[in-house]
Amino acid sequence: MAVHSTRPAPRRKRPQRTSHRTRQLVLLTIVALIVIFGVRGLMFRGNVAPGVTVAGIDIGGLDPATARAHLLHELGPRLEQNVNVTLDEESADLVPAELDAKIDAQKTIDEAMQMGRVASFLLPFFYSADITPSLAIPARPRIPATLRIVAEPPRSATVRIVDGTASVTPARNGRSISARTVLLSATYAALAGKSRLTLTSKAVAPTVSTEEARQAAGQAEELAAGPITVVVDGRRAGILSTAALAASVAVKERDGKATVVFDPKRLQPFLGQMFASKLRDPVNAIWDSDGTKAWVIPAKNGQGFDPETAADAVSEAASATGSREATITLGPIEPARTTADAQAFGITTMVSGYTTDLGDSAENRIANVGLMAKILDLRLVLPGNTFSFNDAVGPRTPERGFLEGMAVIGGLLLPSIGGGVCQVATTLYDAVFQLGLAIVERRNHGLYIDHYGLGMDAAVSWDGPDFQFKNNTGHPILIRATADASTMTVNLYSAPVDSRTVTSSVTDRYAPVKAKARYFDDAYAPPKKVEKIIDGSDGFSVDVSRTVMKDGETLSEDTFYSTYTPQDEIWLLGPGAFPPGDNIAEAPPEGWVSPYGPAK
Repeated sequence: MAVHSTRPAPRRKRPQRTSHRTRQLVLLTIVALIVIFGVRGLMFRGNVAPGVTVAGIDIGGLDPATARAHLLHELGPRLEQNVNVTLDEESADLVPAELDAKIDAQKTIDEAMQMGRVASFLLPFFYSADITPSLAIPARPRIPATLRIVAEPPRSATVRIVDGTASVTPARNGRSISARTVLLSATYAALAGKSRLTLTSKAVAPTVSTEEARQAAGQAEELAAGPITVVVDGRRAGILSTAALAASVAVKERDGKATVVFDPKRLQPFLGQMFASKLRDPVNAIWDSDGTKAWVIPAKNGQGFDPETAADAVSEAASATGSREATITLGPIEPARTTADAQAFGITTMVSGYTTDLGDSAENRIANVGLMAKILDLRLVLPGNTFSFNDAVGPRTPERGFLEGMAVIGGLLLPSIGGGVCQVATTLYDAVFQLGLAIVERRNHGLYIDHYGLGMDAAVSWDGPDFQFKNNTGHPILIRATADASTMTVNLYSAPVDSRTVTSSVTDRYAPVKAKARYFDDAYAPPKKVEKIIDGSDGFSVDVSRTVMKDGETLSEDTFYSTYTPQDEIWLLGPGAFPPGDNIAEAPPEGWVSPYGPAK
């Protein structure tokens, strides 16, 4: 009997089409994303990556030039905002832009261009990065004086011997600040929109502590306990008395340890006086010139002793158990600039020169110009170095021989110590301009002075504008400056001039500003008299352009802008006199000298 199964026959499996479609969909998605990313990458190739910001300013997707302009437009005004800086107990307001703090836009954009090239490609709608802008800060910024005074050098403990007994002056910690750090921090605060900033100075420990000086006091007494015989060239030259030794003893840090020594600077006058007849100062090689050529005047060796070596010899003699005798050797001393050094500079030829007229100058002004000419004469400016007029001439004070002259202050010629300084700066500027040197800083006078070239003057003051130029030639430049009662001359000497040529042009006067009439009450003027003592002149602007070329190639093209304020008419009102019309009587400005007043 046949048996039949009741189990259903197995079904054939259908192909898994769903799985295949899924793989296709994934593959298509990947391809689409690759295409999208590729198109996006091509769109922003050569541009800042999307999502990149600088101090919160979005520059993503912009080309470098547009990003740079956008950055300066958005961030530049922030540097013109005031920031109140508190440094320890002192505070002051400063404006970063006024202290020459700038955004280094090119460096910032270069950094931005390196950011997010891969991440923004992989995460196009999620990537973001904020960059801190790079800054350009002067190496020696002039921060407000109230912040500068916070800096205080440490004071090491000192040992003083009186009547054979040592006493100790305690040490004192100092405080250190970095003017550059102060300005840098204030600039970043301004960029972040902050109006206040708190900083702390850094404590600086003294080299020799009070305790170290106390431990060394006994040894100091022993070193200065008796006189020391000084021997030079095998012969007795003299004796250092106990008073001289006591005045010269000091505690110095040597190899990390407080050590009692004789201070070379304090000891040097006693030794110098002892054998003064045998000492000669070295003489540097210098240059002479005749208005066309320059030549070297040879250097001369001096004779003397090395203060450090002499002080060590005295210390050794004072510590010896036997006779207290110090041997000091005299020898030749080379000058700072030898004949070979000077000749190596190759300074042989006058390469530029300019002369200005002193006009009807007072004796004091002529004396000041002559003094500054002596200070500037024979100055060297090495290749690549920047010359600062204020640093070279220094403060114009009576202690340094400067006399009272006249200077432009607040649009008026008023008495001022060091009058005539701008005559010297202008003469130097014109000589530098003609040689095609790079002008780093230059400002015109407030008033136009007609015995200077139009737009060719340079105004300077000790706490204000400076005149600076950079030696952009490959050779040292020698300044020769001379002055007499009528003229001031600056000649520049160097190696024979290369093939550079300098051409310049000046625009017509533009943007005129009318002069005003001002009326000063003058108690010395004749009663009820109204008298004009200064003719007015209108203010204006003018531009001077200069092109420097070498072998047909343009080295530089610059335009120097000058804006002169009006020279107001000045009228004097005697007692009982009144200005005409709606004019107002003014008190004379501080420093005003009446032509009718008593002679000074």
